[in-house]
Amino acid sequence: MNVENLKSEWSAMNDRMEKQDIFKEKVFCQMLNAKSGKSLSRLVAYEVMSLIFSVLSIPVLLYFLNYTAMEFVRTVIIGAIVLLTICVFWYGIKVFVLSKIDLTKSLKNNLLYINKYAIYIKYEKLIGYYFLIPLIIVLCTFHYAKMHVSLYLWVLMSCVGVAAILFTIYFYHLYNKNISTIQQNLEELRELEEK
Repeated sequence: MNVENLKSEWSAMNDRMEKQDIFKEKVFCQMLNAKSGKSLSRLVAYEVMSLIFSVLSIPVLLYFLNYTAMEFVRTVIIGAIVLLTICVFWYGIKVFVLSKIDLTKSLKNNLLYINKYAIYIKYEKLIGYYFLIPLIIVLCTFHYAKMHVSLYLWVLMSCVGVAAILFTIYFYHLYNKNISTIQQNLEELRELEEK
């Protein structure tokens, strides 16, 4: 009789522990999904804001292009329009890839799309650091030297350039932080799913 009671209590306690473990796993999964959702929302917000800024800047630059007579300014505006047009398509592609991530669906597809997005950001960073920033610096230096501008404008250009580089580094840091958060959470969810 005593052994029977111990067995029944043991099995009841075992059932409660299994239910608690299942509950803890569900709560943990929900927490990881919420954390991933926040990071994903930030990434989408960054990309959508960049897309909107690029789209709205093009007509403003076209307006200024029609009303400026200085050759240097016209060259800069045309370059900015071309760059922003490329950016519109690029941001559109990145928003499309991010829109494919659905945290309620397949982890495999989500990992695929976030890794694809991470590769896009890596390429964007490489092109920006090693091609665009040096190109912009060389072009600005060439035009400033050609125009024989004062020391004040050289200092202003240098400060704006350094601020732009620091701003770019900061934003890529934010991108990498959010991407790694999503990747880590999805990996943990996959490990839980495999158990």
